[in-house]
Amino acid sequence: MLLGLGTAVAAEDIYRWVDDNGNQVYSDQPGENAEKIELQQPMTYSPVQIPEVTDSASDEEQETFDGPETAPNYKVAIVAPEDDAGIRVNNGNVTVNLQVFPALNPERGDLIQLYLDGLPAGMPMPQLSFMLENLDRGTHTLSANVLNASGEVLAQSETVTFHLQRTSLQQPGRQNGQPSPGPGAPSIPGFPTTPGIPTFPQTP
Repeated sequence: MLLGLGTAVAAEDIYRWVDDNGNQVYSDQPGENAEKIELQQPMTYSPVQIPEVTDSASDEEQETFDGPETAPNYKVAIVAPEDDAGIRVNNGNVTVNLQVFPALNPERGDLIQLYLDGLPAGMPMPQLSFMLENLDRGTHTLSANVLNASGEVLAQSETVTFHLQRTSLQQPGRQNGQPSPGPGAPSIPGFPTTPGIPTFPQTP
């Protein structure tokens, strides 16, 4: 309503003059000594059209907001062998068991990389149990990392130390796993001798 009024007024000429009492008078009819006033164009307002938000745009914004999937905050520990444990196995085979919390998610491509003495023990695998075969006797260290599909480390275990003891068949006093007799031990006639154990001549 106001915009329409302003437009109507602007279409006519406006005049100004001072009356006998010194007051300024405005009119659309010119008076004595009247001055025509130049009016500025009236300001108009045009509403800005707001673009309609489509479902596809909303989905893209939601995906941008969500971002990539957050990796689990894994905790990994070696539960067997225990730290500073002594293990006696003659074949040198040692089983390593791990614990991961929360549970390992192979669908994300998360894997376990086991390390023996600071070096990778095989390829990363989606498992919590490993068999190390034919290890040398002595002290060894174990550690494990949880890796994602890109090979990035998500979690790392504490290092565990264990001591492997293997009985050597070359030790003095052992042949073929059997104790050898003392020097000069005679054989008994009529009894078979143990393979690998020498016999001695009988005294006449």
